[in-house]
Amino acid sequence: MPNDPLLYVNGDFKPPSQATISILDQGFLLDDGVFDIVSAWKGNIFKLDEHLDRFFQSLRAARLANPMMREQGSEAIIETVRPNGMHDASILFILTRGIAKQVVTDPRDYDPTVIIWAAPYVFLTDKQKRTTGIRLSISHLRSFTADTLDPRYKCPDRLHFQLARIEALEAGYDDVIWLSNDGYVSEGPASNIFMVSKGTLYTPVRDVLHGITRQIFLDLARATAIPAIERDLTAFDLYSADEVFTCSTAGGALAVREVSGRPLQSATPGPVTQQLDSSYWRFCESGAHGTRIYS
Repeated sequence: MPNDPLLYVNGDFKPPSQATISILDQGFLLDDGVFDIVSAWKGNIFKLDEHLDRFFQSLRAARLANPMMREQGSEAIIETVRPNGMHDASILFILTRGIAKQVVTDPRDYDPTVIIWAAPYVFLTDKQKRTTGIRLSISHLRSFTADTLDPRYKCPDRLHFQLARIEALEAGYDDVIWLSNDGYVSEGPASNIFMVSKGTLYTPVRDVLHGITRQIFLDLARATAIPAIERDLTAFDLYSADEVFTCSTAGGALAVREVSGRPLQSATPGPVTQQLDSSYWRFCESGAHGTRIYS
């Protein structure tokens, strides 16, 4: 893999030292844009079509136009990974509303900026914590409601995410989730959350990003006769659960051993978490739903 990997910026491939955007770009000034992250494993980009579906849905909802057709976008993602020699990678692609033409500009009049960045595969935590489980905090901050900013917008406005993470990290926790304004469990900065009670899998249904990895875990559970229910959950449900785990593109299932100072009573990771995580990685390594990077 090259020491100075190439990034895609508006049709050109450049090393990071030469890859620049304008300080007047509205993605920088206003966090005005949408993004997605997809993973590559064993030379296959996993669920690329589904990630592109979500990306283009966010673009349409945000009144952003992609200068590339879908097939061109898919090829640009592959071509960003390939020269870097990566087989296991985390790939971010982002589109902003581009350079502001004046201080107060018409948001309908723009030339978008497109960036694709491929990096070595990222896990949300280190190997030891992936084995023993993480300590999870519930933030005092609340998620955006659908009538403010629908969680299905995959957008770069992440200040409240960062504040929640800082709060959790400084209190000695590994990660954080928040509740909805109604007091129901929502999600975390980079992951969805699941719990297991009496052999049944549960995950929140409202005010969450309907993550692609989240859907994979629901499908895997149902395919192996594990009851899987999407419903409203409270903090009390997590405190009293048999198992809790988060899931994301960055590492599959991540077992939780403690929620806001309350240790889980069962061994971590629990049997359902282990079964689903093993199934997930077998699914990834099978190449099913994968887009080949190298012929």
